[in-house]
Amino acid sequence: MVYAAETGAKNAEKDSTNDPGYCQQQTRQWSGIAAMYPDAATAWRNTNDRHPGNRNPPRGAHVFWTGGSSGYGHVAMSLGNQKIRSTDAGGRGRVATVDLGWVEANWGLQYAGWAWDNNETTIPHTDEGDDDMPLSEDDIQKVAHRVNLVLGDYKDDGKQRDPSDKDPDQGNARIRAIENKVDKILKKLE
Repeated sequence: MVYAAETGAKNAEKDSTNDPGYCQQQTRQWSGIAAMYPDAATAWRNTNDRHPGNRNPPRGAHVFWTGGSSGYGHVAMSLGNQKIRSTDAGGRGRVATVDLGWVEANWGLQYAGWAWDNNETTIPHTDEGDDDMPLSEDDIQKVAHRVNLVLGDYKDDGKQRDPSDKDPDQGNARIRAIENKVDKILKKLE
């Protein structure tokens, strides 16, 4: 039975030991996910709801790294606030809570990202926490571009629109409607 994200995180917090080298097994068991892929790197390549490079994994999500001497990578449980519960982080066979960057700094693995699934099984979660996650620079640029298009300051090709091309009679009602939409977007970003 697959556990909700919060239950998986609590299971990880209660656990203090692990079979050395079995991060994929341990992490999926915390979430109640059945066996399928043999290692973390393979599981990451087959995730469906992934967030590559995002360093703000929500509580209960699985967090992945690639590389290692055998290429197996690593997977851990996010506790939120850039903390993870990781096998072998407290020493061989000991589970510990560490910062997200600990795996890279101590084991030299490359951070891949986080996912709401492992072994093609979705971890039940709510999207409430997603609104609190900071947007990437690319996401902010996309929002800004769309706002500029909606406001009518720029054409689809990205070139600035000539202000004299606007119809002044439509302006006030349209601007109020746009301001309301922009206010809603900005509130979500706060």
